[in-house]
Amino acid sequence: MADSTPKTTLAPGGRPGFRPAAPHPREEERLNSLHSLHVLDSDHEKRYDDLTRLVADIFDVPICLVSLVDEDRQWFKAHCGLDARQTGRDLAFCAHALHEERFLVINDARQDERFFDNALVTGPPHVCFYAGAVLRDSSGLPLGTLCLIDHKPRQLDTAQLERLERCALLVENELIQRDALLAERARATLQANIDPITGYSLRRRYLQRMTAWLQERASQGELQVILVKLQNAERLRKQQGVDFYEGVLQSLSHQLNENFDDEGLLKGRVSHDTLMILLPRDQALHGMRWHRFVEQPWLLHLSANSRPDLLIGAGTFVSDSMSAAELVEVVEEELACASEWAPKEKGVQFADLTDNLNLRLEMNNRFAQALRDNELCIHLQPMVTAGSQGLSGQEVLLRWQDKNRWITPHQMLRIARHAGLDEELDIWVLRRSCALLSHWLATRKGNDSLLPLSLNITASRLIETEYMDALRRVLRLYRLKGDCLRLDVSGVESFSATPEPLVLAMKSLANDGISFCVDRFGPEHDSLRLLSMLPITSVKLHPRWISLLQTDPRQARLLKAWTAALHVLEISAVAVGIEHSRQRQTMIDLGFDQLQGYAFGEPMAPEEDYGKWLSKVETSLEQHAGDSAAS
Repeated sequence: MADSTPKTTLAPGGRPGFRPAAPHPREEERLNSLHSLHVLDSDHEKRYDDLTRLVADIFDVPICLVSLVDEDRQWFKAHCGLDARQTGRDLAFCAHALHEERFLVINDARQDERFFDNALVTGPPHVCFYAGAVLRDSSGLPLGTLCLIDHKPRQLDTAQLERLERCALLVENELIQRDALLAERARATLQANIDPITGYSLRRRYLQRMTAWLQERASQGELQVILVKLQNAERLRKQQGVDFYEGVLQSLSHQLNENFDDEGLLKGRVSHDTLMILLPRDQALHGMRWHRFVEQPWLLHLSANSRPDLLIGAGTFVSDSMSAAELVEVVEEELACASEWAPKEKGVQFADLTDNLNLRLEMNNRFAQALRDNELCIHLQPMVTAGSQGLSGQEVLLRWQDKNRWITPHQMLRIARHAGLDEELDIWVLRRSCALLSHWLATRKGNDSLLPLSLNITASRLIETEYMDALRRVLRLYRLKGDCLRLDVSGVESFSATPEPLVLAMKSLANDGISFCVDRFGPEHDSLRLLSMLPITSVKLHPRWISLLQTDPRQARLLKAWTAALHVLEISAVAVGIEHSRQRQTMIDLGFDQLQGYAFGEPMAPEEDYGKWLSKVETSLEQHAGDSAAS
């Protein structure tokens, strides 16, 4: 069995460097207990805030936290002296404290071999002294700490430690009291595996029943799945309250029940915001039944101002190669993606998932072989300067044609992730792109300048040492300089609370000449502070921002303000998803520097000869410019 203990690395000078804490020996039980409290991501509560301020005064420290250690983060129920609401678990001192009986005390983290190069020590909030008293649930499992932090070395004597422990007991009592309020409902739910709000099976029970349900209907051929998802569920719960939120779910379940006979159906609440129904072939909705289902007034009893948006997806499928858990995971992924493209009317999006769902079920078993047989290929799409409309860059886009049909990049990425091949796919794209650049450099004629290729990568992947090492190895293999690549990084918003690992990774690769663009920067991910910390040259705004121009007159002012803010940071603004040439002048007026989309050319397979490729792209740009002038 592989050793799951994090490996110690050596920092400069040979000292052991920072390593994340190992999981608690009863980690799964501990997390279940923490989640059962329903305290994570809850609102500020005065009694917790008052308590941390009091403890900070008692011990004369600038920072006092009630820290709860989740699966991949530590979240602060109360945070006196610190603006952040959470940090990554890998950096958390409190994750180490989970292994202690009573306390973890670090008098000077700068001198401690476990923490001296931790990003929370070397950067904000500059932890020097740390003392955490372990918080436990009613069964004794550790949940987090009540911790003290100072920017200078400190020591606590025995009396002070006992006082800190008594303060921690006060926090424990608050948490356990909260737990008691929910205990009756939780007990009933655990006993019956039935959601008390909707009457539907909860996820674990639903998967158990689904396995038998699918086996019984294996000979029926096509089955149908229907999902209803509350959009922006967390915001709805915080703004309207838990009672309103649960009332909406209850109304949805009643409305769904009115459309079907119970016989043969399998109904589940597969997540906090999603209901799922499996229908046998003889109850599947088609024709007029489907139209009546779609067109019925949803949640009509609620006022327009309080009525939440819904995403409703349906698809027929034949499942003979997936487990129940895999099938539910695939269906949920396809539904999440449908929020990007499904048409919306009166606050409800309807998505036909049939084609995508069956493609996923079929392609999951084909993808690994296709990747290793090089059936995949790359296409390039031009990016142009907004003013001159000259070629400014080229984005590498993944393509796969199977049985005369093209599999979209998003579908491939989801298939790869499901198959555990996403890392292998990243390296495949990197090698293909570098091989093309190397060939172009070796065969180009004259003084043709070689524009960098833009590769897509997630922020979580970028910070991995294995990926950074592989990137440098591939560049050396093809004798390329870093300035021939630009990495379009998505998912940077997940590093808003703890940007240090991402900043360090980007700066390290920037020293090799590689440039960066933040990809899919949008309404939910609008931290200018984070952008100002990253060594980036450009930002691609989310296509949704562009599409909102058609329906929201305020969007133009918002976009203009954002491009101006980016220019203050000396960052180029890139508009993507430009489908019509008539949008070009609008984008220029709004302050965009670069444009990308089908209005300037479709993604094309690259030519072996770089000169021919440039000529082909420039001809395409001229044709599109001519079409724009004609229109």
